[in-house]
Amino acid sequence: MQIILIVKNLISRRSKDEGLKIPHDFDYEAIEGLSSELRMKLSRARPINLSQAAKVDGITPAALLLLLSRLKKGQRQRKSA
Repeated sequence: MQIILIVKNLISRRSKDEGLKIPHDFDYEAIEGLSSELRMKLSRARPINLSQAAKVDGITPAALLLLLSRLKKGQRQRKSA
């Protein structure tokens, strides 16, 4: 039951973050756990936000969470610099 609540929470957070901008020079190769196929597709598509990234062929919810995590990590690093 707790897992269901966690997944629902992640989904609702993801929908809030769909407009999150992806820097043009974002390095998809640096995302550990992302398949090489998705890295290549995202690098070619160069989505400008998380919503566009979600529409890339073959992207999974897990891949979007990895991307979101990496984007938020980058935001925190820029704020602390």
